[in-house]
Amino acid sequence: MSFVPLEHAVRDGRSDIAVVARGVGARAAQMGVPLHEVMDHVERAHAPEEPPFATVRAAALAWVEEALVHQVDASCEHPLTALSTVPHVRSRLGDVYRGAERDGTRAADGYALVVVELPRLDPGNELEQELRSLEVAEAMRMVYAGDETIAQLSPRRFAALAGIERTDAVTVRLLAMMLEQVLGDESQARLWVEHLPSTSDGIATMLAGLTT
Repeated sequence: MSFVPLEHAVRDGRSDIAVVARGVGARAAQMGVPLHEVMDHVERAHAPEEPPFATVRAAALAWVEEALVHQVDASCEHPLTALSTVPHVRSRLGDVYRGAERDGTRAADGYALVVVELPRLDPGNELEQELRSLEVAEAMRMVYAGDETIAQLSPRRFAALAGIERTDAVTVRLLAMMLEQVLGDESQARLWVEHLPSTSDGIATMLAGLTT
């Protein structure tokens, strides 16, 4: 993919560089160019100066929006964080309930969701929200490094579907410590254990509450 339009816009001192950057970000997502490469090119286009925040934000948000349009519905993974999507979590929960029914046990006795909720940011901070999502994904993968399903339920909410023994106070506290490490001591992330409904009929209601 060519990033020449952005380089030319910077060189020519155009006033609509953010608009050009948005087009570049969207086109990159369509072609499968990863976000970090887009950011590298934005930096190089402005070198040796630092790229304006408005330009970085425009390119990143356009990439995220386009990636979501083209990938979320067709993929089991969120395009930015590579965490599972809500439809994939719903499918995994269906597997859990079918397995419990086959074994004559209760799904709620064997599994639960560990939920992370980030504080709401002021409007206009979408880029910061996406960057924090990457940091949350990193922390959750470090704590839940086994076969747990880790998902992004909404821009601010994340969850790990884990065996009940991995939702104990010690593990949840470890996750809180990892979040503080990657987000900072003032992240104010909220954590809780969401117990599964007694039957699979409650899955939709539970996920609806968590994704709003």
